[in-house]
Parts: sequence; structure tokens; C-alpha cells
Amino acid sequence: MWFKNVRVYTVALDEGLKSILENEQRLEERLNEVRFKKTSQLEMSSCGFSPVFGRNTEALSYTNDHNHFFRFTEESKLLPATIINQALADEIETKEEELGRTLKKNEKAALKQALVNKMTAQAFTTRKELFLWINSRYGYVGVSATAAKRAENATTYLRKALGSFPCKSLQPRCVVEDRLTSFISKGDLPQDITLGNDLVLKSSDDTGGTIRVSKDDLTTPEILSHIKSGKVVTDVQLNFNQDLQFVLNSDLLLKRIAIEDQYLERNLPQKSDDKVADLQGQCILEADVLTQLIGKVIAVFDCEHQ
Repeated sequence: MWFKNVRVYTVALDEGLKSILENEQRLEERLNEVRFKKTSQLEMSSCGFSPVFGRNTEALSYTNDHNHFFRFTEESKLLPATIINQALADEIETKEEELGRTLKKNEKAALKQALVNKMTAQAFTTRKELFLWINSRYGYVGVSATAAKRAENATTYLRKALGSFPCKSLQPRCVVEDRLTSFISKGDLPQDITLGNDLVLKSSDDTGGTIRVSKDDLTTPEILSHIKSGKVVTDVQLNFNQDLQFVLNSDLLLKRIAIEDQYLERNLPQKSDDKVADLQGQCILEADVLTQLIGKVIAVFDCEHQ
């Protein structure tokens, strides 16, 4: 799956933005302006959009009807501050012994800059990738990240490419933890939603702890007693339409999304010799599932929708 974890946003698309998304050539030109480039010798990090279907392909986006897909690549160098500081201390000690005096502040700063430049050029790099999806019909946006900072960085680059992209995280008009807790304490589950087997309970104040339940019945007297004592549900595993399983947390982050094999067998085209076509089919299926799921979450938690 491309979208095992999803941070959800909504976006109000004006006609200008829709016209860019619907025009493949214009969209590619815009994305190419913030295309991913490998970090240079003196750069610590680099990010941007890369071919959506990976190496040996060119397109930076894929559009099917009102669904649009992108791949966002992040690269950073591994250079911990502790390593720099230790190397600098050794350099300073060696230099002071050589000169027979204590180095001045500006001399230490120059020595550090030269050392950082040298170490940056030699540092190992690590690369991560995110996927972004826009449903331009409903104004849904999904980013395959659990960390808000990474997701927001990706949407910022999308804004740079498109000129404007006023997306906002989901804004519920209820207390999410209270509603999640009622799923367990009252069995107050929305239509088409059933309980899974994983749960996180936390005290509503700073004095208590956290209880994690895994692969167990979530309606046992023991769990209900924790709720009665003041703990609230912050994460709960749920099933939607018996077609997929996911964990929903109090930030309305969708985690550990897993589509049931039977649903895949019914809806995913048979694999072919065309790898890109197979990936396109997977994109379309995941977009359909996410559209239904996000619509449900927005309704259940009474979220503002642009």
C-alpha cells in the first residue's frame, strides 16, 4: 500500500487550481520547478517531487479523473552534533598545542565551519519518501506521514509548485477523545464501523498513566473500569465496511490502514507485465477507499469541510 498511514487535510480549490490539476502539461511544469535534487556536498538536506512511479519513469504526477497522486522525496545527511563537537574539541586541542596558546573565539568559529564543511561533504545520506493524494471533487488531501511536520513540509512544497494550496487539517466540532471513548463505553459506534482489537487509554490528567491493549476484546469489564476511573481513548483500531482495518487517534490521524484481501481480490485488477499500469490500478483503488473513509470520519466527528 502507498497510504498505510495518512494525515488528512481539506482544501478549497478555486478554478485556477483546478485548471492546473486538470492540465497534465501545466501540472508537470509546475512540479518540475520544485523537483527533487540530490543534496550537494555542502547541503545538509534536500527535498522535492520525484517521478510518481519511481525510477525509469518521468511523470511527476498521475491523474485519474478527480484523483491526483504525487511522490515527495526527502534526503538528509547523517551528521550528529555530538560527532561534530567531539571532532571540533580534538581539532582545537591540536591547534592550541601547535600554536602554544588558546584560540580566540573567531578562530574557533572558523575552525568549526571548516570542519563542518568537510564532514558534510563526507557524511552518509538517508532518503525517505511520502505520497500525496488530492481528491479535487471533494477537496480531500492525504499525506502518507504520521509526523505533522513532515506532512506539512510536503504540502508546503505543493503550495510552492501550484502557487496556492490553502489546505487545512481536519477541524472537528466535538472532543474527539470523548467520542472515541463512547465507542467503547456506550457501544456508540457509527454505522459501518466495528471495533478492532487494539486500544490506547490515557488518564485525562497528568497523574495517571497509559494503558495499551493489543489483540483483545475491547469491551471487557477491565477496560470499562479504566474508563469509569477517568481514562479516555486516544487510539482505537476500527473496521470500516468490513473492507479495511485502521487505527484512528485523537488527532484524526489514520494509521496502520490495511485493506482486506477479499476486497482487493474483488476490486484490484489482475497483475500484468506492465508495472506502471499495476501501480496505477493500486492508486485508483486506494483513492476510492480513502475517499469513503475520510468522508465517514468527517461526518462522525462533525468536521468543518471547506
